[in-house]
Amino acid sequence: MTEKNEKSYKATFILDLRKTEDDAAKVIADISAILSSAGSSVEGNEDLGTRDFSRAADQRFTQGHYVVIDFKTADSKVPDVLKEKLRLDKRVNRIFIEAK
Repeated sequence: MTEKNEKSYKATFILDLRKTEDDAAKVIADISAILSSAGSSVEGNEDLGTRDFSRAADQRFTQGHYVVIDFKTADSKVPDVLKEKLRLDKRVNRIFIEAK
C-alpha cells in the first residue's frame, strides 16, 4: 500500500524504564502497535541505548534510554495521535517527531 502522498517520519523517544519491568523492546513493540492501529507502516527502529543527559532537569533522572522509530503514513494527524496516546505513558519521557 504505497501511496504518493505518504510522508516519512523519524520519531525519537527518551524512555524512563526505572519504575517498570518492561524493557526497550517491549516499549518499541507497543509503540509500533499504536502506529499500525493508526494506519502507519513502521519502516524500522533503532535502540540507541542509555545515554546521560547533558543537562538534567531532575537530579533523580540523569539518563534516559533512546529509541528511534521510522514510519510512513498518509495521514498527517498520525504524529499528533501518537503523542496523545503516549502522553500518559510513564515509560515515555520525551517524544520528538520530525518529517524526513
